[in-house]
Amino acid sequence: MGKSVGLHQTYFFPYLGYFTIMNNVDIFVYADSLQYIKQGWVNRNRIISESGQVQYINVPIKHASQKTPANEVEIDYDKPWEEAIINKLWYYKKKAPYYNEVVGILEQLFSKKYDSIAALTMESTNLVQKWLGREAPKYKLSDINLEEHDKIMRDEWGIIVTNHFPDADTYRNAPGGIKFYDRLKYGFAGMNIEFLQNRLRPYDQKNDEFIPGLSIIDVMMFNTPEEVNEMISDYYVL
Repeated sequence: MGKSVGLHQTYFFPYLGYFTIMNNVDIFVYADSLQYIKQGWVNRNRIISESGQVQYINVPIKHASQKTPANEVEIDYDKPWEEAIINKLWYYKKKAPYYNEVVGILEQLFSKKYDSIAALTMESTNLVQKWLGREAPKYKLSDINLEEHDKIMRDEWGIIVTNHFPDADTYRNAPGGIKFYDRLKYGFAGMNIEFLQNRLRPYDQKNDEFIPGLSIIDVMMFNTPEEVNEMISDYYVL
């Protein structure tokens, strides 16, 4: 059996399922040069507010069109967004056993300036990988020499990138890809396509009810690296 490949746009402290893809493929590629998606997860995510509801944390960006690649989208450092994000963690400061450790990771991320939102989001994920005791991904889409980058159809990225790596024959994607990836197209290209669904098992958020699918920040606040690694591995193939 050949190697498996995963490709995903860079997200800001993404949810648990992102790490399921990343850590259950042989080769993971950050899709840093795909276009920035407004109102997506590239520069924002969700955590629990002081009242126990969902709230967003956001990294502001300078004006960019919808077609601008994420690795060319600049962060707006004129706004004190780093402090604003830390200040939104009051719920965790009061209730989470690993608050200090997680805030230390955020402060480490915020201690540097980044030339693009993609650079910052990749580093946010790499810091989580380090906390988990796992390796950071080695590949970026911008480093792979692809011709006519802007003419590749959305559902063909998996084929193009998987074919770039010798002995790779399986592309693994998040479950949302079922809506637009054509399994037959991948079969005709001589490869498998699989969608990995994390079970998002409940954990104690010290809240009235469990809120699934939040940023990995929330997961880390209430669980040890060993427990989070178990959650990452708790998935099934669609």
